[in-house]
Amino acid sequence: MTKLVFSNIFRFLALIVVQILFLNYVNFGGYMIPFIYILAVLMLPTRMGRIPMLLVAFGAGLIVDLFCNIPGFHTFSCTMMAFFRIILGNRMLTRDDQAEADIDVPSIYTVPTQSYMAYLIVMAVVYSLTYSLLEAFSFGNFGITMLSALLDAAVTWVLMMLFQLFLTKKISTV
Repeated sequence: MTKLVFSNIFRFLALIVVQILFLNYVNFGGYMIPFIYILAVLMLPTRMGRIPMLLVAFGAGLIVDLFCNIPGFHTFSCTMMAFFRIILGNRMLTRDDQAEADIDVPSIYTVPTQSYMAYLIVMAVVYSLTYSLLEAFSFGNFGITMLSALLDAAVTWVLMMLFQLFLTKKISTV
């Protein structure tokens, strides 16, 4: 149990540091911004309570906002994504039988691959759409805002899948 807690804390800190130090300064073509730190929230145990899940998401977004000098965009977007994870994510991740309903660390190794890929893309779209709408704060260029949100989600999804494939095998089999 403590090994699981420490691995979640380490993953949380590592992904936030990577986001703050590197990915906040990456902007592909003016439209695509990768948000890898949301994976820390998406890989929290499914048996975690709703309030702690929302508080962790709020804290993760707040930390990134503090280092980006952005007034709450990441905080709101990450909390919104956690809310959708509570509603949709556990249904997407868990199987029908109750014996396997609680997954310690949702990852590509503990959940059926197609379900996990769908889970990541849905949550990345929710986050990116919320962030892009807050950033634009207008429906004037709705098409460009949607394009930006979808490209952000695609880049984020690719980075999350690469992280899963190359860096989480040891962590997720704890």
